Amino acid sequence: MNKKFVLGLIIVIIVGCASGVALLNSSPSTPAVTPRELDFTVSGKNDCLRFLNSSISTVYIPVATGANEQWELTINATKMAGGANAWVDLYTYNGYWDAGANFTCKSKDIYPILADIESAEAQVKGSAPYTQTFGGPTAESHTLFFIFPPGGQSTFHITLKQIS
Repeated sequence: MNKKFVLGLIIVIIVGCASGVALLNSSPSTPAVTPRELDFTVSGKNDCLRFLNSSISTVYIPVATGANEQWELTINATKMAGGANAWVDLYTYNGYWDAGANFTCKSKDIYPILADIESAEAQVKGSAPYTQTFGGPTAESHTLFFIFPPGGQSTFHITLKQIS
């Protein structure tokens, strides 16, 4: 009788585990991907739009993607100092840099990686958003830098959402 009890208990455990796994995997809907968003306002006055002056205020956005993932980054200037025709040049660093605070830093903070920062040959404009897709077959890390616009306050809305 003891062998039958143990055998029956093992069968009940196996059936219970299999049912639990089947129930969890048959969920009727998969959770939606939640976009990651960031809103910030920058103000101040930069006399030049270059990294050469150590006190230039800089905004950065680090982006990391997993293998076989694609993420879309959108930067929208909801208010741009200088109006709708104003712009901010973008710079890229192929690596994950996050040594500032609240996504801002001074240009002197990025001097150790300055040689590896390149122009993205793109701009965030007051009249149109900037969009870039990151990702590929391997994990990647990138950081986008842009300089605070000269001449006053600007407001940006940034969205990072997974597209595949």
